[in-house]
Amino acid sequence: MLVDSDVVFYGMKELRDNKDLNKIVLVSCDGDFIKMVRYLIEIEKFEKVIFPTKSYSSLYKGLRDHYYALLSESKNKIKKV
Repeated sequence: MLVDSDVVFYGMKELRDNKDLNKIVLVSCDGDFIKMVRYLIEIEKFEKVIFPTKSYSSLYKGLRDHYYALLSESKNKIKKV
């Protein structure tokens, strides 16, 4: 089981270690990741946060629309890698 700090750590570690990494997609509705999301947007390494439910942290409401989506609206666009 991963806790919030693990998600941030492994996301940032992957960003540093994997030179082929284009952008990060986060699946969460937890506002604890907003600092990481804002930083990744700043360095142009963030694609989108996908909210599993319609209920998500108000901290994400400041993001531009193209940085977030609902899982129910994204299922057809997600492919297994």
